[in-house]
Amino acid sequence: MAVDMYHQNEIARALRMVVQGATALTSSTDGSNVVQVTSSRLFDPGRPVRLVDNDGQAEQHVVAGRLGSGEVLLTEEVTGQFGPEQGACLRLDEGAGAELRWVTQGQPVIMPTPRAQQLPAAVVAPVRMSQPANAGTNRMYQQEYVLDVYYLRRELEGEDTDEVLGAKVADLFNLIMSDPYLEETCWHAQVMAVELEGDVARELRAKTPGLQVARLEVLAKRSELWTG
Repeated sequence: MAVDMYHQNEIARALRMVVQGATALTSSTDGSNVVQVTSSRLFDPGRPVRLVDNDGQAEQHVVAGRLGSGEVLLTEEVTGQFGPEQGACLRLDEGAGAELRWVTQGQPVIMPTPRAQQLPAAVVAPVRMSQPANAGTNRMYQQEYVLDVYYLRRELEGEDTDEVLGAKVADLFNLIMSDPYLEETCWHAQVMAVELEGDVARELRAKTPGLQVARLEVLAKRSELWTG
């Protein structure tokens, strides 16, 4: 019997979406002003958003409201055709997440440093998964996934770099904390720590002067039933 109980990449993909202020479409648009999505939690009324897909199609909208956890109501009808088969998603059109030019998964110290035109960028790095012995039963496993989110940006001349970095990180912190289910991949997730200066930041800055790096540590909890 096949057992599928390790969900690191699934959770990491969901976290990459949340960091961008985005959610995937679960069905194709039908010309109405209702969009079916994986999670509506990031989309408060009045927020400007974009529908985008892998074919380069884009459409600007404004959120009118949320219809449950999987539907977003827009102020106007969708005129284009957006669907899951084209990788369509709904994205916030403002904030640090919307400004990201490059989002990937891996360990930043062993990856090529993003080029200037790829900044600001975010890297989601899975760290570990554990199954605490005292948190499960003989039929259920409690899983805890720890992931780091690295935010990278280039300092600009004349700015208060620490203040700007703090504001961008605060926006990413709020994005992650706005979806405690990470696109329905876990039953609880939260940011556990924020690091504005650490070993990874120093190592990357030594390679690329003027590069700012912050780290957000995320804990995602999931329960898995044993059916064998």
